[in-house]
Formats: sequence, C-alpha cells, structure tokens
Amino acid sequence: MAKQLAVSEEKPGLFTRIRDFYEDVMSELRKVTWPTRDDLKASTKVTLFLVLVMAVIVFLYDTVLGGFIMGLLRLAG
Repeated sequence: MAKQLAVSEEKPGLFTRIRDFYEDVMSELRKVTWPTRDDLKASTKVTLFLVLVMAVIVFLYDTVLGGFIMGLLRLAG
C-alpha cells in the first residue's frame, strides 16, 4: 500500500474566524423577513393575553390546592 502524505492546511487566525462569522451572520440577517409594526402589535397583544390567562389559571390552581392542603392540615392537627 502506498503511504499518503498529509497535506497540512493552516487554520485561519482568530480575528479572521471572527470576521468570517460576523459576515456570515450579517448575510443571514439580510435574508430575514422582519414583521411589520401591525404584525408586531398583534403578536404582542396575543402574547400578553395568553400570559394573563396562564397567570389566572395558576392563581386558581394555587388557591384551590392551597385550600385543600390547609384543610388536610386542619384535619391532621
């Protein structure tokens, strides 16, 4: 079998890799379709509404389960 010589390629320097990364990121960001102001407002309203609904649900669960546990503790004590 013939031995193959490994060709050594130099790894680019730190600043070259940082510059290449930055250029790649900027290239990808140019491809992004950014939402319009109206789309952003609508999405924000939906998000805030769902956060409010989830907060109410968690509050109700906490109140009911807290009352249940307090009732069990009164029975045990």
